[in-house]
Amino acid sequence: MSAALEMATPSTLPARVASARAGVDRGITGTTLGLGWFALNVLACFVGGAKLVTLAFPAGAVLMALGLLFLRRWNSYLVFTIIMWFTSNELRRFVDWKTTYHAQSPVILTAALVSLVALPWALLARRRVRKETMNLFSIALACMAYAALVGIVRNGPVAAAVDIFYLIGPLTTGLFVLKVIEDDEQLRRIIRSVAIWGAMLMGGYGIIQFLILPPWDKAWLVGSAVTNLGNPTPGDFRTFSTLSTTGPLGQVLAALLLIAVAEKRIPRQFLAMGLGLVCLGTTLVRAGWIGLLLGMVLLFVLGRTKIMRMGAVIAILLAGLIVLGGPIIDRIEGRASKTTSQTTDDTSLQKRIQFQTRIAPEVLSDPVGLGFGATGRATDLHSGDFTDPKYHNFDSGLFESWARYGVIGGSLLLGSLVVATAKAVRRARRTDLTDACLAAAALALTFGIVFTDTTRAVYGVMLWICLATLGRTRRPAPAAEVRA
Repeated sequence: MSAALEMATPSTLPARVASARAGVDRGITGTTLGLGWFALNVLACFVGGAKLVTLAFPAGAVLMALGLLFLRRWNSYLVFTIIMWFTSNELRRFVDWKTTYHAQSPVILTAALVSLVALPWALLARRRVRKETMNLFSIALACMAYAALVGIVRNGPVAAAVDIFYLIGPLTTGLFVLKVIEDDEQLRRIIRSVAIWGAMLMGGYGIIQFLILPPWDKAWLVGSAVTNLGNPTPGDFRTFSTLSTTGPLGQVLAALLLIAVAEKRIPRQFLAMGLGLVCLGTTLVRAGWIGLLLGMVLLFVLGRTKIMRMGAVIAILLAGLIVLGGPIIDRIEGRASKTTSQTTDDTSLQKRIQFQTRIAPEVLSDPVGLGFGATGRATDLHSGDFTDPKYHNFDSGLFESWARYGVIGGSLLLGSLVVATAKAVRRARRTDLTDACLAAAALALTFGIVFTDTTRAVYGVMLWICLATLGRTRRPAPAAEVRA
């Protein structure tokens, strides 16, 4: 612990010089490996190696992750992991485009595998953390372990494995951030950089995707037959960029944009905000829009005046899009008008309410839960006799958690999540801008669980990283802190 505290002590030298002399891991190795490995595999797809990529990409990524862990390059491992979560689904589209559509592709498991290999390090590490954060991670780990056992017995090991990958994987990354990474300042700097470059690159590609629709993305749209994405023609679908679908992109972009408020370099910040906001609009994801608004309101209430920069960017973008016209503003305006309409135009909202009303009595009366593999896409691999079609598409993360963990376990997990987020928000007034922005992002993602389960997949990676960073202590622990 003392070594960690010493590493977190500000240096009298300039930050870059001090980092270089001390050999601090700034995440550059992870960035190079992550982007390089993705680009190399994309190139392999174009030169006839798509079938090889199907297995080589996850295998190579896991080996690289293990190498970074054994070399104790904690920050580089974190950056590498996030890049895998941000890019694996897009690589899958290149592979499918050059071969054939695969409903279950090993490529999309890459990020979860890279997260899970750090579990031994995350469990064995010791660090002082805030009590409510430790409670949250302990309850989450216990609930997920219980659901995994129930799911293996009840739904079959294959179906349960899907949720193990996409729920325990992100939690492991959060636990790694909470307990293993040593340098608090470097961690926050890396998260700010991830937010800027993530919003810039995913946002920029999302806009290109919406206006042009590259052939690999079009092939995936046709092959996946996801009905709520729209038609496979430019300007007539909901943007998904490099992520699995439009829902994750909307909420993850909202979180990245809120964290980007803490960026100190204004030109880069404005570019990331501009690209990210336009892309967020084309997703048509109301959960992302509302989450961004909630986070902005929180930062404004906290007196963080830099949030006015985002307000200015939004105003400029809206004015420009309205004047220029085109498919982007048409799609955003149509979605917004349906959302605010008092008539029956908004069919998606009506279906969500009807679904929750129908499923509530059954879910809330089950104290045991259905376990992993009983909800979502995992039901496609179900081997038991309990499959219920209505559990395939959940329009509520709240009810999906209660169905998966039981009303007791689900309530404990959701309650501890709300408590940890609420305390992080309350502390945000006394913290620096980065932590206030992380609290705003955590609030947006926690609110998003009303619409979908934001503790899983790439949503969960962002949520757990935000809460883990805020749950770390930078000083000797007072009474409200425990040793994990």
